[in-house]
Amino acid sequence: MTEPKLLTALFARFGVTVSPEEARGVSDHPPREALVFMLANREIAARFDTAHGRPPNDDDVEELLDIYLALKAREG
Repeated sequence: MTEPKLLTALFARFGVTVSPEEARGVSDHPPREALVFMLANREIAARFDTAHGRPPNDDDVEELLDIYLALKAREG
């Protein structure tokens, strides 16, 4: 299962604001699946596009997942 607090911190590192409710909405999914669902959300994808000048893609999912897993490992 995915931790909402880490998701909001992760997206903030990418310059994308994600509400706690948006993060909690995918928390019952494994991390990669949660990230895919979040980036498929029109509003989150639009924020990503605004921050990065392009829509999110599969490479972004992989990069976000790597960072998420590193953050989770730090928490112990």
